[in-house]
Amino acid sequence: MLALVELAKDPYERKARLAPGLLVALPLLVPLVCVYGVRHPILTALVGLLAGCGAMYTLASVARVRGKQLEERLVKSWGGMPTTLALRHSDQTLDSVSKRRYHDAIVSKLGIEMPTAEEEAAAPAKADDTYIGATKRLRELTRSNKSLLLKENIAYGFHRNMLAMKPIGIATSLLGLLYGLVLAGVLGLDPLNVNLVNFANPGLAAAMTLVISVALLASWLFYFNADAVRRVGVAYAERLFECLPSLPSVVKKKKAQAA
Repeated sequence: MLALVELAKDPYERKARLAPGLLVALPLLVPLVCVYGVRHPILTALVGLLAGCGAMYTLASVARVRGKQLEERLVKSWGGMPTTLALRHSDQTLDSVSKRRYHDAIVSKLGIEMPTAEEEAAAPAKADDTYIGATKRLRELTRSNKSLLLKENIAYGFHRNMLAMKPIGIATSLLGLLYGLVLAGVLGLDPLNVNLVNFANPGLAAAMTLVISVALLASWLFYFNADAVRRVGVAYAERLFECLPSLPSVVKKKKAQAA
């Protein structure tokens, strides 16, 4: 129960991890509740019991683990995390003016010397290590930021986890679509037949199942992809580095300590 309380309280856990898991299950949950929930209150109670016993936490954990596994593959294909790419001299993700501004701010605010373009070209692995270290330090200093930076971080986690759950989401959406057609009487199974006239009055449960299943299927197929995750990741990287000016300067700290 404590895990569920923490899950509900934490906006990142709730939106970036739990939401993808619930969206995967939604095409099957809607007909289950709408069709059988009223007739069988025990089933509704059982669904509530499963949720209370950790079903939601399990869904969030599955989304998180699959998201992390996917991220490893994406980082290999991209050549690095969006935050690392944004700091590289050789990368064109950000314009050179913003890149120079972020480098200068990291030096003055974090006290971390950034490699030049020549040093990066001579030792790219060492340069990346510096970029990763600077990004980790910046994250540590901005953990209390609950405004736009947190929203961008949630958006990145949500898109990554949704892409990771895509194969399962497509399968459940197709099952929901098939079941919605059966509920509406459009598709008969015994004997197998199709009656398109029933589309005119499918019934509330069938209509909700069909609309949700089609909408989610379209999202899985046409929106959630590696490019979408990278775009959101770059947006998060920009918001993260834009926090640098609000941090206290390392130079000022050293002068204050010396005084």
